[in-house]
Amino acid sequence: MFALMTRVTILSDILNLGLPVGQEAYIIAHNRRIDVAYQYLIRVPAIQKEFWVVEDDIKPLTEADTLKDYSCEVEEVLIDVALQTKQFNIIKQIKDDNKADR
Repeated sequence: MFALMTRVTILSDILNLGLPVGQEAYIIAHNRRIDVAYQYLIRVPAIQKEFWVVEDDIKPLTEADTLKDYSCEVEEVLIDVALQTKQFNIIKQIKDDNKADR
């Protein structure tokens, strides 16, 4: 059972509800009735909608997932700035750091 306001990612759409697979969401409610298939109400901020989902459709995001997402966003912004200012050494440094991480 997931806690309220847990960050999750949508893995699948088992019941064909039109879920945005791959999007990030937050758990905003939990259905305690055992005779109902839908267990969690999630809010998807990217499309500003709520969906009732089963537990198999979602996976909680860990802090490592969040840090990886943020680091990718930072790299994209740095590359955009480097291209606009024509400082290509920044791009080379990012590539070298990525090679060292692997």
